[in-house]
Amino acid sequence: MRVLLQGLQAGNRSGTGRYTSELVRAFSGLAKGPEVVCLWPRELAAPAQGERLELVRRRSGFAYRFYHERLAVFRLAGKFKADLIHFPATVAAPSGQAPVIVTVHDLCYKTHPEWFPRTRVFYYTAFADAGIRRAARIIADSHATAADIRHFYGIPESRIDVIPLGVDACFQPADDDARKGLRERYDLPESFFLFLGTLEPRKNLPRILEAWMRAGPSVPDLVLAGRAGWKVDLERLVGGGLDARRLHCLGHVPQELLPALYSEAQAFVWPSLMEGFGLPPLEAMACGAPVITSNTSSMAEVAGNAALTVDPLNVRQLSDAMTALAEDERLRQSLREAGLDRAADFTWKRTAELTMLAYEHACRDNGRPI
Repeated sequence: MRVLLQGLQAGNRSGTGRYTSELVRAFSGLAKGPEVVCLWPRELAAPAQGERLELVRRRSGFAYRFYHERLAVFRLAGKFKADLIHFPATVAAPSGQAPVIVTVHDLCYKTHPEWFPRTRVFYYTAFADAGIRRAARIIADSHATAADIRHFYGIPESRIDVIPLGVDACFQPADDDARKGLRERYDLPESFFLFLGTLEPRKNLPRILEAWMRAGPSVPDLVLAGRAGWKVDLERLVGGGLDARRLHCLGHVPQELLPALYSEAQAFVWPSLMEGFGLPPLEAMACGAPVITSNTSSMAEVAGNAALTVDPLNVRQLSDAMTALAEDERLRQSLREAGLDRAADFTWKRTAELTMLAYEHACRDNGRPI
């Protein structure tokens, strides 16, 4: 089976970029993986090497990516005799060349368009909807996203494959030297709670800050890490009566430092309003950090019984959960152990194996070789 994968978003510092890179890398490690022809950013290092992987280097700016999503990918499908085309980042175009599979990570732009810039909502509405409706099969990161797909598009369950994401092997408890180096690099206190994610409305930062302030001095300093996104004025939020001496804003943290950052955190706080999957809580669990997350959308599904889950709209619940983790060492230890066990169930190899089954199903349904 030969798959053409539109991977030009692999360089994005986002969940879709991580998914694309890790999936291609995991395919290369399978004993009987597919032949993958992958559109890949010209400036980005190869994710893996192998006789079953061929990279087609292209520029990855928005205009180039748009051109390949809408037009060039189908010419390339014919050139490389692809049995199917996989779009891994929600936006896909209908094709007469080969069956199309699209991975839909979430439909937040449909449930809460007010969270996003108007241009982003327009782009997804104009160019994602038709591709999702006409795809041979759809991969959803979670059952919550699959339910949204059925609700908004009326697509039967038989065309949707729920395939969870994985946790990279680099995410494990860091050693003392790595943790000390991280504290020194960012001038961090010995004890802190951590939030990590793109700064955007659904990450629920105003309530995180309000709950932390409400919990008082029993809860340690709060560290906010993540790249700037949209519609969140961090300076205004931080200036709202908070103790700036106990609040640390790091901005984007390179991936190679994340295991030490997660490991050093006394707790990881991630009460997002909605996620299609939510990798950060699992990565934190894999590094031994106790986790507080939401009891809505995919997050309770992913966390299982290995985290404290709260109503993300209820500041009191969130504040009480912070206080409980700050004051109860036995609770923290219990969640550390449960989190390590839970995170071990999610591997990119498993994601790749289940994706292979989705490919085989699509090919079988469309009379293509497997």
